[in-house]
Amino acid sequence: MNNSTSTFQHIAHILSFKTTHKQLELMLKAPSFNWEAIVKEASQHYIIPTIYCRLKAKHLLHLLPEDLISYLEYITDENRKRNTVILAQTEELSQLFQLHNIEHVFLKGAALLASGTYTDISERMIGDIDILVKPIHLKRAYKLLLQNEYKSRAMTLGADFFEHKHLPRLETTVTDTRIAAVEIHRKLFVSYKNHELEPESIFNEQRYQESIYLPSLKHLLMHNILNHQINDHGALYNNINFRSAYDTILLLQNYPQPNKLYQYNIIKRYFNYIGLFFEEVGMLMDVKSNIYTHFYLFKLRHRKFQKNWNKLLRIGYYIPILSNRFWLFLSNKSYRKAIMIDKKRVFTHLMSILSKK
Repeated sequence: MNNSTSTFQHIAHILSFKTTHKQLELMLKAPSFNWEAIVKEASQHYIIPTIYCRLKAKHLLHLLPEDLISYLEYITDENRKRNTVILAQTEELSQLFQLHNIEHVFLKGAALLASGTYTDISERMIGDIDILVKPIHLKRAYKLLLQNEYKSRAMTLGADFFEHKHLPRLETTVTDTRIAAVEIHRKLFVSYKNHELEPESIFNEQRYQESIYLPSLKHLLMHNILNHQINDHGALYNNINFRSAYDTILLLQNYPQPNKLYQYNIIKRYFNYIGLFFEEVGMLMDVKSNIYTHFYLFKLRHRKFQKNWNKLLRIGYYIPILSNRFWLFLSNKSYRKAIMIDKKRVFTHLMSILSKK
């Protein structure tokens, strides 16, 4: 097995609930086991605390080098402190919105944290707090947070001409009791259409748990999968993300008839990829290897090729978008004026997209 492929498989074995204690112990004791590669890949997937918590739960931390244990423990402790504040901030936002009769549902990491998905709240690294708000309450919700010591962070000028899935990001000015920025969503995706994940469907099936409004288990699971596939371009690059995969595995433990998700090809592809490494997904979803999964394994074995291939995919993805923007530049005087005023930042932003790894 190639180094990159074996690193992915080792990470999956650590995160998995199917890998036996004996199997893991033998894996960790093997002379060829490469902790440096594990930590590097885990950092890119935001699962350092997850790795630590899973090994601790399996009573295998004693097999790690002492300096690595200290490092993983420090990151995990810091993340636990951060998530404790985020959970309190989520509760504060929930109370504020309920007080002002703003219909809302928390999404993604904040929803998973608030719903008690994790045995240890430090398992999940979280960035922003994402909240879906009913269309009729969007402006009022945004104004309310501005009045409660949040400040708006300007979005790219495209926000003035194209509809984003969320309003401009709100950052807190109270740093001692708040730590996460807030994104108020009008919808879950910019262009992808799925009647199951339309805001109306999510609000119709919402649940009220521990004084917080959350999506149903089905919607949490589907959004977790499709956020990776659509918003994070997992379907474009045909890759996996271990943070998303681990969340999926946790949610599947309580989800009845998961095979019904196979009606959506984009979700089926997601399971085919993570099923390469996670036994429980391969068994539960009866995933099949195909030309695409074989190509993914080929890319893992040839990371330089993968990097160049992904760059070609990224350029191909943005060509229609840039063509559309160029036509708007020619035909819309207001857009043209906005571009010229902000041309330096626009050029820098464009270069960062095209040069992204």
